[in-house]
Amino acid sequence: MKTEVKISIRGIQDSAKDDSVEVVSLGEMQQKDGQIYISYEEGADAASGMDCDIVTSLLKIHPKQVEIIKKGAAETHMVFVQDKDTISYYSTPFGEMEVTIHTNRLEQMETQHGFQILLQYTLEINTAHVSDCSVEIRVERMNRKEA
Repeated sequence: MKTEVKISIRGIQDSAKDDSVEVVSLGEMQQKDGQIYISYEEGADAASGMDCDIVTSLLKIHPKQVEIIKKGAAETHMVFVQDKDTISYYSTPFGEMEVTIHTNRLEQMETQHGFQILLQYTLEINTAHVSDCSVEIRVERMNRKEA
């Protein structure tokens, strides 16, 4: 069964501690085979010059792993596993980059209306350190009353 949810994703990079970015979207959540799947859409980053394009995103939440899959103007499949390096590719209309993620912290917590995930990781692009990042993902079930 699918449930409507509100997804808030707030990210901070170490190079811009006072400059966080937050995306809030509505989406659908379902559980299957012990995993949670959340699908939602978001606009591409305006700084990339693609602010009219839509990116379809999927969060796959396993007990000890989180995956973020994006398709559209920009495409990637990032995998976060505590104390592990994972490699993926980030594709844009301007080219493809190799992305290495070392997850330092992956914490999942239940909340009153859903759950929260905290990620802290080191990001490398094409083998060069880019930044240390923190991401907070909040998922809240939408309470809709049927008429």
